[in-house]
Amino acid sequence: MLVKVADWIADQYETLQRWVGERFDDDPRRADLVKNVIIVVCVVAVVTVVVTLISLIIAVLGAATAGAAQGLTVALERVADWHLTEVVTTPVRAYIIAHAAGLPAGAEAIWSAWTLSGAGLWLVCWLFRSWGARLAWVLYGAATVAMVYSASPAGGRMLATGIAVLYWAVLSVFAFRGVGRGRGPAVHVHPGPDVPTALQQFRQEMTQQMTQRLDEEMEQVRDRLEHVEEVSDELAARRTRPED
Repeated sequence: MLVKVADWIADQYETLQRWVGERFDDDPRRADLVKNVIIVVCVVAVVTVVVTLISLIIAVLGAATAGAAQGLTVALERVADWHLTEVVTTPVRAYIIAHAAGLPAGAEAIWSAWTLSGAGLWLVCWLFRSWGARLAWVLYGAATVAMVYSASPAGGRMLATGIAVLYWAVLSVFAFRGVGRGRGPAVHVHPGPDVPTALQQFRQEMTQQMTQRLDEEMEQVRDRLEHVEEVSDELAARRTRPED
């Protein structure tokens, strides 16, 4: 859409430029003034379109992000209200409410941030295997177990702490996946020496024999040429003697 709008503005600009050139052909100064006004108007139009589209995209992304965050918060709150997880979530929430007095953020905001950060850390550990996220996940689990132990009733404190550790251990199976799978010993295979085949050996022998024969024939040719040169020198010497 943005490309089409830009093309339309460019077409209109070229059309107006041609019209100005035809309309004010006899007055170059006035033509230049009108052209400058057209350029300013086109620039303002382009900037307006771009700003409008960017604002629309930001608004859509903001609404989508807010909706996703709200949906995740509702889902986590439903999980937190489940009876099997209330053993852990209820003491943690009570601990946050009891110690959130005087803080800039309210207890509900801290509780929502705590649940969202736990889910986010677990997903990052599971999907990306980040060691920084895994360290944060360990600290998150230790803090959660400590809050469960501190805010649980005295009679069921140890049981609630044990269940919290069990839940954290089960989730850690996925968060720490791939840990401990050491690579096996590296096996380096060195290529052995090239063993020539029978055909290659035959070719090498034939090449050597032909090379030797060529060398011998070249030596014979060289000896003959030297002999011919000696004979020609003797004949030339005999011819020059009677003349002397």
